[in-house]
Amino acid sequence: MSESKNIIKRHSNIPLTMLSLVMLMIGIVMFYYFSEIRLFYRVLGMLVVIGMSIIILYQTDFGKTAYSYIIDSKVELKKVTWPTKQETTQTALGVIVIVVIIGLILWLLDMLFAWAIGNLYGIR
Repeated sequence: MSESKNIIKRHSNIPLTMLSLVMLMIGIVMFYYFSEIRLFYRVLGMLVVIGMSIIILYQTDFGKTAYSYIIDSKVELKKVTWPTKQETTQTALGVIVIVVIIGLILWLLDMLFAWAIGNLYGIR
């Protein structure tokens, strides 16, 4: 019995999800259809449509799951230990030095191969 209620509940979310997506698509079409209206008003209307679409989508299980995921991500971001300015500078300089060294090695290999092919075909 619980299985059938769960299936019915899942299927009852489909119309709300479709309504949200159709509303969003209509908003995008209207944004370009009314191109003669000032951009400020079209963007404002699009933001209203996006907001209404999000509110409708939040009523579904997917919307609630996505919202909880975003909240959990914000909590996890607060736990991150961000590098200091000195660590960031040292890492960036290390990357730049390695890129220059690899570039020089590849340039030397390219010159070596060009020389070898030139001698092989007698171009020089």
